[in-house]
Amino acid sequence: MTTGLTGHWLSAHRRWTTGVTIGAGAFALVLRNHPTVGAVALVLVLVLVVLAITAVLAAAQPARDATDRPEHAAA
Repeated sequence: MTTGLTGHWLSAHRRWTTGVTIGAGAFALVLRNHPTVGAVALVLVLVLVVLAITAVLAAAQPARDATDRPEHAAA
């Protein structure tokens, strides 16, 4: 499975996208005056889901090893 340019971009900017995701979760909690345990749990779960999706998309890159291609197989 390949994710194309999106996967390449996410892989190259992994730290930045992780920081933005965590920052957005923290910002969502700051916007609430009195966050409940349920709200904190919901934001935490959403942040973890988004981080998991971005990690899968960034990792779903084909192998760049030239020996994996059939035309380069040993005769």
